[in-house]
Amino acid sequence: MLFFSNYVFAAQKVQIIRDAEIEFFLHKVIGSVVEDRKYDSYYPRIILNDQYNAFVLGSNKIYVNTGLLSKSKSLSEVQAIFAHEIGHLALNHYSSRLINAKSLNRYSKLATLAGLALSADGKLDANSTLGLIIGSNDLAKKSLLQFSRIQEQQADKFALDQLVKRKISLRGLEMLLSNLERDELIDSNSSLNYYRSHPFSKQRLKQVQRYKSQYQNSPTKEQRILINNNIISLKYIKNKINAYNVDPYKIIKSYKNNNDFLSKYSQTISFYRVGKYDSALKNLALIQNEFKNYPFFYELQGDIYFKKGEFKKAKIKYEKTIKTLNEVFTPSTDLIKYSLVKTYLQTNKITDLKKSIIILEELLLNNPNWSYLWRLLAKSSGKLDMKGVSYIALAEEALIKKNFIKAKKYVDLANKQISLPSIYKLRGEDILARIKVVKSKIIR
Repeated sequence: MLFFSNYVFAAQKVQIIRDAEIEFFLHKVIGSVVEDRKYDSYYPRIILNDQYNAFVLGSNKIYVNTGLLSKSKSLSEVQAIFAHEIGHLALNHYSSRLINAKSLNRYSKLATLAGLALSADGKLDANSTLGLIIGSNDLAKKSLLQFSRIQEQQADKFALDQLVKRKISLRGLEMLLSNLERDELIDSNSSLNYYRSHPFSKQRLKQVQRYKSQYQNSPTKEQRILINNNIISLKYIKNKINAYNVDPYKIIKSYKNNNDFLSKYSQTISFYRVGKYDSALKNLALIQNEFKNYPFFYELQGDIYFKKGEFKKAKIKYEKTIKTLNEVFTPSTDLIKYSLVKTYLQTNKITDLKKSIIILEELLLNNPNWSYLWRLLAKSSGKLDMKGVSYIALAEEALIKKNFIKAKKYVDLANKQISLPSIYKLRGEDILARIKVVKSKIIR
């Protein structure tokens, strides 16, 4: 199941897709390009965007557009891009770029103020002043992009070293840069090229070809991504992304007479999206044998049963998904546990509600700023008449949303409950302390 949340990067709102299967696949890709001890150091995040792009922002998350996955020609191409972005993180480029940007921004502002001051004194005419302002901003921009180009070359070298070390074919990266170089020749706008943040693809291509001739004279086979010993192809992942983003009625109609696995899987997702749940389950039963003991088919069954209102069956499928996953990847399993908790809340059984609290407390250790988890904890504890815990959970949710008045109100209500567990009482005190810290920063 795909679900979305909005984030803002550089004043631009984007949609993050949280999908357990795709994230699990991409985490396996990450594992294929980094050392085993760093396997859990980096987490993929998928952006709903048709452009071919990936980037990092200094945390341990690697953001990748659906367009990059859809347009990539090979797994080795995706591996190369992840290796490049991991290079930025490993080499701490984001922090140094921020420092450099701040420095250049100060330089630009000082030059602008100087130009305005000279104009006020009558020492420069208006045109000269404007030239100074534009010139200083232009110089700052050029310096920042030059700084960026150096970092991109460093990340390229890091990626190539990793790919060679992990015996990953350089052919995918070579083909990608060949195509980019061709596009650059077609669109050779000088100002665009001058402000490039990346080195020219021609330069990068030569570097790849040098590595290839030196380290990979003989052809290297494409690697395979395995989940529970099933080979999961990039083509399969592309097919899933497409099935969730194309008009489902078009897919149902165009694939009506197609019986191959990927067509049937696309139909299954489309039936699920339009509410034809029995047809979705029937299709899924036909293709399930393609992958043996595959956890994410159980997850999809759970999603379908949940939508049908058959919560007992959904619960069984989600529990089986978690049990069947041979490898633990926290963000991916967290998403499935989130679905399981929502199902427990629908069954309204005391045993399920108690289980939901245990799972939610575990999830919140990994995701303390996921506000909706606190809302679910408030619901489940409220249904069990654990009012104090419910109030503290609501206070945490309010604090995340920066509603300090409401957060304090809920903590005060929680403290009136005699049965409030000591651990939640301490959490209430921590909430009040955090409110004071935030308020003092605002006053300053």
